[in-house]
Amino acid sequence: GVASPWAHAIAGAAVGSFYQGEKRGRVITLAAICAAAPDLDLIGWPLGISPESLLGHRGLTHSIPFAILLGGLATIFFLPSLVRRERIAAACLLMLATATHSILDAMTSYAPTGPAFWAPFTNQRYRFSWTPLTGIGGVHTDFGREFLFVCLPALGLIALIEWRRRTASTAT
Repeated sequence: GVASPWAHAIAGAAVGSFYQGEKRGRVITLAAICAAAPDLDLIGWPLGISPESLLGHRGLTHSIPFAILLGGLATIFFLPSLVRRERIAAACLLMLATATHSILDAMTSYAPTGPAFWAPFTNQRYRFSWTPLTGIGGVHTDFGREFLFVCLPALGLIALIEWRRRTASTAT
């Protein structure tokens, strides 16, 4: 199994929902996009780039350095009007949202290897010993397990953060 773009985006949105400053909706949307973006490396397959290559699937775009770069660039280009403190908070959350992609991919049994967390410094691939994102039927289908282990917890977190935000704003 492999986490779908939707599961990646929902996990990213959950991270983005921690942002409480100005342009909150934009940060959540950017977090969802950043979390799905590492799979843009799939363009390499029709171009003949080997999945084991640094530029192949689950290579460079699935690394922590890429997450830092993408989160920073997204903040610079799409959130330039935020004050410094809010820009730093947004950048950190966008970096973390991007990194959730590789964390989820390391929890799958899809592909011969997991993501290259430390590319470009090394192309070593990692897979967690717990790989719940695979299955054979019913709730154990890829979609069922993805919903159970990714979407449901992420949506629950978003609801909890939103509930907390609303109760805190009505208390003041």
